[in-house]
Amino acid sequence: MSRFLIATILLLTATAFCGERETIRDAHGKVVGTATTDGNKTVYRDAHGKVTGAATTNGNKTTYRDSSGRTTGTATENGNRTTFRDSTGKATGTATTNGNRTTFREATGASAGSSTSNGNRTTYRDAHGSIVGTSTSTGSGSGTSQTPPILIPTSK
Repeated sequence: MSRFLIATILLLTATAFCGERETIRDAHGKVVGTATTDGNKTVYRDAHGKVTGAATTNGNKTTYRDSSGRTTGTATENGNRTTFRDSTGKATGTATTNGNRTTFREATGASAGSSTSNGNRTTYRDAHGSIVGTSTSTGSGSGTSQTPPILIPTSK
């Protein structure tokens, strides 16, 4: 089982809103990063404000890049299911949304975790159901991103 809910598995940026900002916290409430969306581009920063990456959405496909601009992966939506691929095009996982709950699976089909949205707050759980983090959206957008683009450590 993966030790991390990998960033490409945790990304589901179906809804991008201009001026939207998400604050991402670990299981203890400590801020570990932010995601700020302007138009079709989201910029990710760590807790110190350093840019760690970006995502650009065009239609149903989101391309993720590291802080140097190198492509690290993609997410392609098809209905309520998103497929994540690494920079070589190899499938790394999926996310399936049903109502306010998103279930993440590794490429093997094994559970990688889930998220549940309630208003502007999303709670993330590992494959065992333990809370591993939260995010809170603020800004001029009216919607929330389902998941943050960060590595959230999980227990084995």
